[in-house]
Amino acid sequence: MKQIYLPKPTKIGLFFKIFLLQFALFFSSCENENYDSVNKNQSAKTEIQVKNGRLLFESKESFAKTYNEYVNLPEEKLNDLLMPLYKKGFLSLRPVVTEKNEETIFNLYKEKLKLQTPRGGITSKGSQTVPAPVDPILDDPLGPVEFIGDDTFAGFLNIDGEIQIGEEIYKYTDVGLFIAEESEYATLNDYLGSEDISTDPFVETELRIKEDVTLILPENYPTPIGVSNTIVYYRPSSTQSTTSSTTYSGPVAGSAAATDPTYNSFLSNLSTCDPHSGLFGNLFGDNDVCIDKYESKRRVKTKAFNYNYLLVYHMGVKCVHQFKGWTGFWRVEATDEIRLVVEAAQFEYDVDKLLGNTLINNNSQIKDFYFNDKRVSYGPLNFNVSGPFGFSYSNLSESTLPQIFQNSGLGLSFEWFGTGNTTLDNLVQNGINSNLNAKKINEHFYGFAYSQARDLLRQTPQNGSYTPPPNRTFAAKFPQNGKILIQKAVLDQGLNIGVREKTFDWGAEIRFNAKDSGDGKWNMTGGQGNLLARPKNFRVKIIGAARKGNQWHGSKFSVGID
Repeated sequence: MKQIYLPKPTKIGLFFKIFLLQFALFFSSCENENYDSVNKNQSAKTEIQVKNGRLLFESKESFAKTYNEYVNLPEEKLNDLLMPLYKKGFLSLRPVVTEKNEETIFNLYKEKLKLQTPRGGITSKGSQTVPAPVDPILDDPLGPVEFIGDDTFAGFLNIDGEIQIGEEIYKYTDVGLFIAEESEYATLNDYLGSEDISTDPFVETELRIKEDVTLILPENYPTPIGVSNTIVYYRPSSTQSTTSSTTYSGPVAGSAAATDPTYNSFLSNLSTCDPHSGLFGNLFGDNDVCIDKYESKRRVKTKAFNYNYLLVYHMGVKCVHQFKGWTGFWRVEATDEIRLVVEAAQFEYDVDKLLGNTLINNNSQIKDFYFNDKRVSYGPLNFNVSGPFGFSYSNLSESTLPQIFQNSGLGLSFEWFGTGNTTLDNLVQNGINSNLNAKKINEHFYGFAYSQARDLLRQTPQNGSYTPPPNRTFAAKFPQNGKILIQKAVLDQGLNIGVREKTFDWGAEIRFNAKDSGDGKWNMTGGQGNLLARPKNFRVKIIGAARKGNQWHGSKFSVGID
């Protein structure tokens, strides 16, 4: 199996292999507080404990299962999970704030965050206690914690940026992740203090210290550090795109176009936003954020992200409409309409090259399509007695596809060997490291691949007038180069809601059925295979907009692609 976590087999590598084996251990104590979270879709229970103010999970797998359950649920579900845990001594790094629980959250956090009651305090109205209509002293008490961009993941960390897995404590800081056994927690704090690294997520480490740490300590694999090597340090490699386009170019031909005149007028007058993530906001992966604060207490936040926290991964896009309450906390607020439009989201998976594989040549002309809960495979060797030559059919549920192939509203996914364009294939095989190549791929996606997919599918029974929906996924496979290129298009909108979000990959590793001998198949599955891969080189061209009344607000930006 390709190992993506461990360094080369040195003494350090051996140490960390032993360290990883300890994840399976479960540490329990009569002092632990228990709380059971029931997954409605599964009969098994995931036990969450609170110990010394941290959430405690039995294993990495146990935590990943819980995270994956909540990452795509409405935040109210996460709030239902967390609120009982606050009574047991846990405070979340990023609590879910609602209109109903705002005062409770304020009272829980005011001592830790040194919050002051707004001028005028709170007043009584009958049997209810309501806030006085004054501006909060702080604009956003949770604002300083930029290095943890994933709201769900931050919800599981405590207010000190910590979580416990088995006997290991994971501490997330603005210079990286530090891991230590519970018995070595004091040693960890001593080390951070000696290096002047902030242990408080709300207090930034001095810039000079941040720069020194990121220069001295290695990236991309966990490394033992400290005098006795009892602490492990980790931060992902800085492979994300850092190029933001200064101008959001017009949509390419064939991409989704709106017919609403007020929305189109808003877009034509909307300037390109330069996504902000702070100097170290991309410490744990891509975290591209634009905020349109159109009133003193209302804003629209648009995000494109590819997070890597070692424990979990999450890649996707999000648009959220927020209101700032009397405490200064921003919370989700439903508005008249939200639109999340992604003309292009591109990313890659690197796996082992398959050289000399005879099946590559045999399968290179096969094109697979997934739509309307069916799989249609087109190739010169396919034969179906009840259909046109070259096509084969099978039924499937889109929910069984790998996450990257799932689209909003049962869209269209198509998977080919290469892009279908020799010149473009050569660019991809030589590395898509420029906006120019990414732009060409985007144009090819809409101008050729989409048209060919539509024309092929119209040859199949009962699809003579088929028009692919705007939510589409294109996978181009390059076995000889060990690369798979993905492009996604998203058009997601809704009325009277506060959030629109689309996850592309959230840690359920895609796997490839491929053998070292070269006689395997390059088929992506939903969890079966022998090679794991993670997405990289995330590029995006996105619009996030919210309508309140007749007025639209929001942002548009592109990163790594014109």
